Amino acid sequence: MNTETHIKDACRDLSFQARVPDDLTERVLSTDDRKVRVRRPLTYALAAGAMALLVGVGVAVTGGPASKAPTRTIQPVTLSSDTSLRTDLGSTFPRHLVAAGHTAVAAYYTAHKGASGGVQRTWYLYDPGPGTYEKTSWAYLDVAPGMHQAAVLEGPLPAPRVGILDMATRKVTRWISIGHKVGGVAWAPDGRRLLLTAYGTDPDVADTSMSFNGPAGSRTGFAVVDTTTGHGAFHALAPYPGAPGTRQDLGWSRSGTLIWAPTETAPAKVFYDLNGRSRPAPAYEADDMEEAGLSPDGTLLPKFGPKPGPAVTITNLKTGRAAAVLPIEQARAWADDRQLFAVGCAVKKCRETGEFHNRLLLVNLQGKITPLTGYHRSDKLGSWVPVFTHR
Repeated sequence: MNTETHIKDACRDLSFQARVPDDLTERVLSTDDRKVRVRRPLTYALAAGAMALLVGVGVAVTGGPASKAPTRTIQPVTLSSDTSLRTDLGSTFPRHLVAAGHTAVAAYYTAHKGASGGVQRTWYLYDPGPGTYEKTSWAYLDVAPGMHQAAVLEGPLPAPRVGILDMATRKVTRWISIGHKVGGVAWAPDGRRLLLTAYGTDPDVADTSMSFNGPAGSRTGFAVVDTTTGHGAFHALAPYPGAPGTRQDLGWSRSGTLIWAPTETAPAKVFYDLNGRSRPAPAYEADDMEEAGLSPDGTLLPKFGPKPGPAVTITNLKTGRAAAVLPIEQARAWADDRQLFAVGCAVKKCRETGEFHNRLLLVNLQGKITPLTGYHRSDKLGSWVPVFTHR
């Protein structure tokens, strides 16, 4: 059975949900070819056992050749006041900036199967000069709030160093090493710190020697790095038992005071302080079923359903009542307190495999839908996955 057949089978298995992850291709490709494992909706049985957590000794982070410039005073990230609507309806793969409210698609990637058998990404990063997305050679990246800098990793993963890229000049202004190879990067909400997830082996290549239902992943720990000074500390953090896939990147809490790791069951996330010690989850952040999570003002929370869909319900957390039921497949990111970036199919054609013919939309709480991009097939190899950033 070939990869294309695996994907089609997995997509049919998901079709009853009328909810298609944009990274479906990546999820399918990251499994053993002999067995297709697609993550189901989260169950509400708590996983037995606890994560093995070792807090490592702090290690000074060193700058590479590009870090010889004098240390600058840390300044708050400069965010754009531009809230104009930007669309690219004529392109299956966006060419021109896509943005709405305070949020933009700062980058996107397509995924295909690499020579090693794992997922290989091709990244397209926004270039503010021509105002277009440009293909890059980086193996992994994330864009800082304000869209002035990107954190980039060279291939093959995991990489021995992280580059801080000036998005205007397209030049790396600093190389940072933590003494451990890095496979994932995430900017803090303040746009000054980076969360680096370290791995022992390529996080996008499954270890086929392990049993299908056994533990996976080679995450070794993390470091929170001040990108201005290039300093931070490494802390060991083992893979979470049964967590989805071999890539188990860590993320930031909304406040930027905690970090989280993904799980396979409820709660969807477990939280730690910046030294790797377990901490209670912030309200409404542990069980995010939709990628968008809480609205910027913290009052609204999207959740998939009701069936048969496509539908996502927006709950007002102050009243506990539904503020809206939107005809979308996924809530991906908030543009502002009342508008969402969403994935949607042509509503009258969403049944069966029609749900995979979708595009990026802007939708408000009154149900008004504004298309942002052209349609693509999210169940096909090479479909594109957006990276959202505060512009």
